[in-house]
Amino acid sequence: MKSASFFCLCAFLLSAAPVLAADNVLPKPDDPAFVFFTSDKATAEPDNKKVTLEGNVTVIQKTKDGKTRTVTGESITVDQLNTQISSVGPMTVQDSQGNVLKGNNVSVNYTTKDFTAEDISTEYPPLRVLSAKEISSITQKQTLKDATLTCCDIPDPHYTLSVGKLTVSPQKRVFGTNAVLRLDGFPVFYLPVFWRSLASQKPWTTYVDFTQSNKTGFGILTSTVFQPVLNLRPKLNLDYYTKSGFGFGGGLTAVTSPTLRGSGEFYFIHDLADNDDTRKLTDKNRWGVQGGYWWEMYDSSDHFNNPDGALYQFQTQFRMVSDPYFYDTFFRGNPYIFMPDQETNFSVSRQTRRSTLRVSYQQKDIYAWNKHEFMAEQRTLPEIKFMLLPFNDPLFKTANRLEVDFDNTSRIQYQNGRPNEEGPYQRQAHAKWTTEKSFRLSRAFTFTPSVFYDQTVTFADSQYKNGQDAWVARVGTDVNLQTHSFLGTTDFGYQFTKRLSTGTLSSDQLSPDKGIELNRLYLNNYYRPTFNTYVRFGTGFDLSDYAYSLKDGFGYEQGWKHLKSRIEPFLLEWGYKSPNGKFNFFVQDQYDLEEKNVSFIAQSHFFYKHHIIGLGFNNFADYTDPGSRYRTYSDQYTLTTTWGIRPTGAKWFMDLGIDAVLEPHSLVGFNKMFRFSYTLHDAQAEFTIRDRNDNLSFAFRINILCGGNKRIKGQIPEDTYWYPWRSQGDLRDM
Repeated sequence: MKSASFFCLCAFLLSAAPVLAADNVLPKPDDPAFVFFTSDKATAEPDNKKVTLEGNVTVIQKTKDGKTRTVTGESITVDQLNTQISSVGPMTVQDSQGNVLKGNNVSVNYTTKDFTAEDISTEYPPLRVLSAKEISSITQKQTLKDATLTCCDIPDPHYTLSVGKLTVSPQKRVFGTNAVLRLDGFPVFYLPVFWRSLASQKPWTTYVDFTQSNKTGFGILTSTVFQPVLNLRPKLNLDYYTKSGFGFGGGLTAVTSPTLRGSGEFYFIHDLADNDDTRKLTDKNRWGVQGGYWWEMYDSSDHFNNPDGALYQFQTQFRMVSDPYFYDTFFRGNPYIFMPDQETNFSVSRQTRRSTLRVSYQQKDIYAWNKHEFMAEQRTLPEIKFMLLPFNDPLFKTANRLEVDFDNTSRIQYQNGRPNEEGPYQRQAHAKWTTEKSFRLSRAFTFTPSVFYDQTVTFADSQYKNGQDAWVARVGTDVNLQTHSFLGTTDFGYQFTKRLSTGTLSSDQLSPDKGIELNRLYLNNYYRPTFNTYVRFGTGFDLSDYAYSLKDGFGYEQGWKHLKSRIEPFLLEWGYKSPNGKFNFFVQDQYDLEEKNVSFIAQSHFFYKHHIIGLGFNNFADYTDPGSRYRTYSDQYTLTTTWGIRPTGAKWFMDLGIDAVLEPHSLVGFNKMFRFSYTLHDAQAEFTIRDRNDNLSFAFRINILCGGNKRIKGQIPEDTYWYPWRSQGDLRDM
C-alpha cells in the first residue's frame, strides 16, 4: 500500500472553524495536486493538528503526476503531528491501477509509508489475499499473519493457500511459512516454505513434487526453471529422500528455433539407501546423463539452393548411467527397468550439393556382470566420413558414389567369454566405390545391377605380420529386379560380398567362411492398398557355407542336407491406422523353419466412447547376447495394457496399466500403474501409484497456472520439458 502526505488536507481543516457542521462538501480545486473529501461530520483539533472525519467518509488524493488514491470508511482520523492517518472500523484504499486494500482499524504513516491493519484483503498480482488476520509494513516490507491466498481469478476460488506468516516485497516476491494447500476447501498437502516471484518477468519458477518409494523413502522433489540464457532454458533439481538422502541435478532445454533443438539433463546422488539393487553396486555415488541436441552452426547454401554454399551442423545424443538400476530407482516414469547398455555420440558435419563430410565421436558401453560396472564395448575417436553424392558417368550413363572414412577405435577384449578389459586403439581407413545402372525393362519391371570395390587398411595391425599394415579388399554385387503389380512393390535380388586375402588380391581360403561374407537371394514385398494400411514381407535364401546362430550369434558350418536351414527367417509386418485416428495397430512376426518363432510383436490402441485402450504383446526366441549376456526365453510372453478414461467435458481423467510376464505356470506382473488427474480452470492436480519391479511408489503433483485458461493456452513447447517416455506436460519423471 502506498500513502502520500495529507498536509494540504490538514492545513485546510485546521484553519477552518474548530468544529465543522455535518455534511461538509468542498469543491475540487483547480490545482493538479489536491486532496478532496466528503463526510457526514468533520471534527478538527487545532492544538493537536488532528482532523476526524465520520460517516460515509471519502478522501480522494491526486498527485502531480496524475495518480489517484481513494480512501473510504466510516471513521477516519488524520493526525498531522504524527503524520498518520487511521481508521476505526473498516477502511478501503484503492489506487489508480485498481489495486484494493480492505481492512479494519487501519493505521498509516504517510511519511515513512509504514502501516498496520486488521482483517484485511488485498492483491499482489497475480496473487489475491482473500483474508489476513493482521498486516504490518515496515520499510516497504509487508508481513501478514494467518493469511489465505489464491491466484484463481474467479470470485469463489477453486484452491487456496493458508499461510501462517507471509512476507511480501511488492512487485518483487512473496515468502511464506507453514502453508497448507486446499482444493475446494479440502486440505491437500503441507508446505513448510512457500515462495513466489511477483515480477512480470520471473527470474525463475519452482515446482514441487512429492513421492514415496520402498527403495528411496518419502521424497520432496523440486524443479526450478530459469529464464533462457543464450537460447537455452536452465533447470535445477534439488531433492531429498528419507532413505537415499539429498540429490541434485540440472538440465538445459533449447528454446525451439529453426537452428537449435533438443534438451539434456543430469542427476547425481550419494545413495544412502540399503536395498537389493544397491548391495550389488560397488559405489554409492549414482548418476545419470541423458539427452540430445541438434544445432545448425552456419549455412551459406540456403539449404542447397546455392550450389557453392555449405551447411554446417552439430549433433549429439547421450544416455549414460552409473549403474543399470539407476533409472528404475529415481526416474520411474521412464521405460528402463534395467539398462544393460549406454551410448554417447557427437558429430560435426558439412554438407553441400555434391558431398558430405562428417567428423564424430562414438562410444557404446555394456554392463559387465563379472565386474559390476559399465565397460566400453566400442569407442571411436575420431571417425571421419566423406561421401561423394551420386553422380552420372557421361560415357556409360551409370550412377557412381564414393565413400571414404577413417576411424580410431578401441574394442573390448574378452576372456573365457566374459568382458576383461578395454582394448588398445586401432586406426583404420576405408574406401568404397559403387557403380549402378537402372534398366526400365517394361512398365512393370525395373532391373538395377550394381557392383562395388571396398578397400580397408588397418594400420599397425598386431595380428598381421608383427604389426604391419593390413590391407583387405572386398568386391561384391547387388542385383535387383523390382516389379509393381496388384500385390504391391516386389524386389527380387541377389547379394554377394567376397573378402580377399589380407595383403593380396587373391581369394581368402584360410578363414572359416572362405572369405564369403554374404551370398544370398532375397525377396521383399511392400503392399499398401490404402493410404492408412501397409503389409511388408521379406525373406531370403543363404547360399554360403558358413552361417551364424540365431541363439548365441556364434558362427558354424552348414551343409546342403537340410535346405530349410538355409532359408532365412520370414518377416511379416502389418500396420493400420483408421482415418479418424481412433484405432491403430502394428503386428510383426519373424519365423524360422528350424528355430520356429524368432520374435512376435503386436501393439494396438483404440478409442471407444470415453476410453483409450492399449494392448501390447511380444515373445522372443531363446537367445543370449554374446556381449552383455542378456537373455530371452521362448516360453516367456510379455503383456502390456493401458486403459485411459476421458469423460467428455469432465474435469478429471484416469489412467491404469498393468504389464506382466506370462510363463508356463504363472503370470507375474512387473509394472502396475494408476494415475488420477483433476483439472481446474487454472490448476492441475495429479496422483500416481506405481508398483514396478517389486517397488511400490506414490507421487503427487499440483501445477497452479496463475491467470486461468489464457496461461494454459499460452504455454510454449519447451515449458513441458518432456522426453519420449514422459506424458505431455511432465516436468520430470517420477
